[in-house]
Amino acid sequence: MKTLAIICVLAFVYVYSEACSCVFQHPQVHFCNADFVVSARIWRRVETGTSPFDDVYYAVTINRHYKGGTRIGGISQRIYTARHGASCGVSFQIGRQYIIAGDIQNNRWRANLCSWNPQISSLTQVQRNALRYGYYGDNCYCNVRDCTIINHPQCSVSRRNECLITTNSDCFRRHNFCSFNGRSCSWRYPYCSHISRFGSRSATSSLK
Repeated sequence: MKTLAIICVLAFVYVYSEACSCVFQHPQVHFCNADFVVSARIWRRVETGTSPFDDVYYAVTINRHYKGGTRIGGISQRIYTARHGASCGVSFQIGRQYIIAGDIQNNRWRANLCSWNPQISSLTQVQRNALRYGYYGDNCYCNVRDCTIINHPQCSVSRRNECLITTNSDCFRRHNFCSFNGRSCSWRYPYCSHISRFGSRSATSSLK
């Protein structure tokens, strides 16, 4: 991965599991920083005991490669992670299907608690389309900066190659992506920017 979103001590917004803290990031950031992004079904969990950071692997069948490999499905793969959440190990449920974003080191595919690993059933329509049609991958030139995490006065100043999140971060993560229009980057949909003014009606109704 280009950037590993694991912060040991200081984080304003985080998922906490004993000693592992993760900054919430937009799925587009996870996608662009990952070495691979796949949809996969989990078949088996095996403890190897070889290293505290990859002492478990999940045997998966890849249904589709979105990044880092052939688009052909039906391929078996081992994805390594730490056994415990305290070491940022991610836990997958056997038989379930996930989007898994991770890094490749020494030919080993790895995932962690801080990467993007949602169950496919939890994806919004915008997230599904961004994966299916390549909207995340085609816009890696654009940077997403979450000002609800970065508490800095200059965070409100946007550069040409970035989109800012200043409020409603969950809406932006689930119902929007940052796209390049040929000159600069901007949010694809206006909904999340106006949600505080227009109330909490369903986001998907504004994205049809």
